[in-house]
Amino acid sequence: MGLTLIEAAKYEKRVERLAVIKTFSEGQLLSRLPFRDLVGGSLAFPVEVKLPRVGFRAVNEGYKRDFGVVENANEYVHLFGGDLDVDRSIVDLQGPAARASQTEQKVRSMRLTLEAAIVNGDATFDPRAFNGLSKRRSPGSAGTIDNGGTSLVLTRLEALLDSINSYGGDKVLITSKAGRRQISTLSREAGGDLYQVIDGRHYFQEAEILIVDKDAAGQEVLGFGEAGGTTSIYAAVLGDQAVTGLQGPFEGRYGINVRDFGEVPDAPVFRTRVDWYVGFAVVDQSALGRLYNVAPMAA
Repeated sequence: MGLTLIEAAKYEKRVERLAVIKTFSEGQLLSRLPFRDLVGGSLAFPVEVKLPRVGFRAVNEGYKRDFGVVENANEYVHLFGGDLDVDRSIVDLQGPAARASQTEQKVRSMRLTLEAAIVNGDATFDPRAFNGLSKRRSPGSAGTIDNGGTSLVLTRLEALLDSINSYGGDKVLITSKAGRRQISTLSREAGGDLYQVIDGRHYFQEAEILIVDKDAAGQEVLGFGEAGGTTSIYAAVLGDQAVTGLQGPFEGRYGINVRDFGEVPDAPVFRTRVDWYVGFAVVDQSALGRLYNVAPMAA
């Protein structure tokens, strides 16, 4: 069973790994997404295409034979990380805390980059990476709903949630801050308890709303940059058999690996290397949906 980063932190004893895990888990999506451990770095799973037919029969009559149709799919972990270099002069002049600050900034950049890839990753643009939500649910394909090019239509958001199967798991909505404001405003206008805030977490019809804000370059991940100046809202079920992260072992341990090389011989810098063999998979196709063509709300 895959663990979220918050759960994994409970078992971590090395201070440097714990600090990196904490920074990665500051993202709402990354903190809720479980990461499934993979031996060998690949996951093969069947994708259900068609259910077998069943029916009624008469006495002394046999059932008609039929079979379900499945397709084999594969997902892989990808090599993600970076060398975090801090000039020796910074440490000498400002103390060790300056190195910790510089390292935290670079790890935060990695977190923003990974969260953006989960949403908008495109393997055709960067073959080293994986496809994100937007490539797995392109507008007009199965599992998508057209909002119509206007500001959010609440009934279509409800239809989006109804379109995914939870199988006992919890549904989440993935959107931007602007998208969440549309949901909260329309819910207040509709009345009732469609929208709730519990312990600082926002919910629409019991589905937690997860915010993905900006990437490492400061660009909105789910801004109104899609066709016609629109955006999308995703609904998903997070879990090992639904929408899940993947990770492979590094030196016999799963998860994020952190190594401090100290001052390296080829440059006057202190180097920390962060490695994560990480991937992303939609194991159950009915666990992910997309509401696209959502325009900004009029001021």
